[in-house]
Amino acid sequence: MAPHRSQTHSVRRYQKVKPRQSSKGSLVMGMVLLGLVGGAMWYFSPSGGSKSLPPVNLGAIADKLPQGINPKTLVVTQRVENPIAGNTASFSGDGGERLDNLARTIVYQGNSVKELAALISPLANNDWEKARLAYSWITQNIVYDVPMAETRNIDDLRPETVLARGETICSGYSNLYQALAKELGLDVVIIEGFAKGGDVIVGDDPDVNHAWNGVSIDGQWYLLDTTWGAGIVSNGKFEAKFNPNYFATPPEQLIVSHFPRETQWQLLPQPYDRQTFDQLPALTPRFFRDQIALVSHPQNDIVAGGDLEVTLRTGNDVQVVAQLMNNNGQPLDKQYTLSQSQRGQVTVNAAFPQPGEYKLLILSKNSQEETYYQAIVYDVTAQGSGQPFPSTYGTFSEMQVRLISPLGRTLPQNQASYFQIQVPGAETVVLVDQDRRELIPLNRTGDIFTGSEIIRFDNVTVAAQFPGSNQFWSLVEYE
Repeated sequence: MAPHRSQTHSVRRYQKVKPRQSSKGSLVMGMVLLGLVGGAMWYFSPSGGSKSLPPVNLGAIADKLPQGINPKTLVVTQRVENPIAGNTASFSGDGGERLDNLARTIVYQGNSVKELAALISPLANNDWEKARLAYSWITQNIVYDVPMAETRNIDDLRPETVLARGETICSGYSNLYQALAKELGLDVVIIEGFAKGGDVIVGDDPDVNHAWNGVSIDGQWYLLDTTWGAGIVSNGKFEAKFNPNYFATPPEQLIVSHFPRETQWQLLPQPYDRQTFDQLPALTPRFFRDQIALVSHPQNDIVAGGDLEVTLRTGNDVQVVAQLMNNNGQPLDKQYTLSQSQRGQVTVNAAFPQPGEYKLLILSKNSQEETYYQAIVYDVTAQGSGQPFPSTYGTFSEMQVRLISPLGRTLPQNQASYFQIQVPGAETVVLVDQDRRELIPLNRTGDIFTGSEIIRFDNVTVAAQFPGSNQFWSLVEYE
């Protein structure tokens, strides 16, 4: 699949004018977020930038691969009786970033785990720092071997060989972390299981396609995945992108993507069964960071008619957009989704151009960020077709605008259309006739603006003027 790209509308301004008088100024157009899908995790950037970011998974190649190979190079680990989960919040301070930067200064090109541990050990003051430095060094120095995973031509995955080659698959990553952490004096295990979109583990169990680690710090256990922490696979190539989120990942977060073969390594007071795990939608660390909750659709598979409405709750200062993908992994035009947020309640509407299989991607950001990052992915079966929505712009999301009507993208010509829109904080809301440079005001009742207008022009834009500014900011555009 092609890397995600984004586009923006040009920026224009209109000066504030009296109702129904023309203006020679221009209108500030909010940014339209239109994206293509990347290799693993997608995002939208109003600035027009295009990047790939650490995904929920490292590729999605496991389902296409045969089972049954067993080179027997996976390090065997001992069973731990009743492992106790540690408090991952204690590792969320600046110390992690400092250690990640420190790990970048460690240069080692040999094949001895003992020699590498000797370089790391003097830099660590405690077990937590040893565990983090080992994670940071491996994820920033070992490359994911895409050809090995795709061809199943599994080579030697012992730690010494991984160090010598500088590349491996998930089994090699977890082998190396275990060996290095043990050399640093830590208790560590390899956890086998199934990861959604994982690569391939050595073995012949169809319910096992990935390997990660558990490490004991001060008598408590923490989960980590050096494979997913190292980067992503995009267009069949590995892209090194260090991700600290897969070190000491909270068990309640990791379980949405990693299902261990042994239940004890969920580290949860109430473990999930496999059916519950399989029914979860794909959730990323961004979902948890932005305190998103699934209100209407807690399961991955959705059957809809011609349209769909998904309801969420979010944390404070969180904005949400959506992208609909067809069954070939291609993004549909932005007109097929509409996202609206107000006071932590989010409604995501999707319309389907025809019956078929789709993926609904939901992305989020806060007001300090310019980029929306993937938070949720649903699989949707549409049994009908629906009407596309009007375009919305950056200000629509930022000001938590709610469009009540019309919800269709196309307005009937030479007929009256009734407009109703809630714009918190706006002083004036207008319809913009761009051809004649005319602003047509809507009636205000509190923060609700209404009006009936016979449309005799194309590309109707709804724009708002806020206190302290003479500019009108576009919110919605119709055809």
